[in-house]
Amino acid sequence: MEFDVSAERLFMFNIFGLVLLWNMLREIYGASILLFFILFLIMVVISSFRYKFEVGHDQLVYRLLFFKKTIYIRKLAPSDISQIRFVRLMWAKKTVLIKVKSERKIRLVEPSPSTAFDHLMEFADKHEVELHKTRDYLLLERKKERGGRSY
Repeated sequence: MEFDVSAERLFMFNIFGLVLLWNMLREIYGASILLFFILFLIMVVISSFRYKFEVGHDQLVYRLLFFKKTIYIRKLAPSDISQIRFVRLMWAKKTVLIKVKSERKIRLVEPSPSTAFDHLMEFADKHEVELHKTRDYLLLERKKERGGRSY
């Protein structure tokens, strides 16, 4: 099953990077319509990056897309994964950290639909991958079960 993943870090870079770039270029070239269009074009290009995550029967697939074209793909077999860790990010966002033995970990922020967490737990149980849920994450789960207000 394939899931969309939030590109939170890219969004923050987009905002802060463009503000800094605007200030630097404005000092050099002055405020102009051309400068605004160049920055708008850069913002559109950065915003067009998307992340997809797929939970298969025998592997996990993580893809970086530019518009709809795949530019980076990472396939993980169960033997490559050392731990799947469920954590809370900020106030009420659920996040999954997949720790890989020989490479950088993969961070999945609010995959949609939210059934991604269930599919990852099933994958971990099926392939005997270590699964860890932090205390804060368990608090979010209990609040959802009780029908508490979402933040």
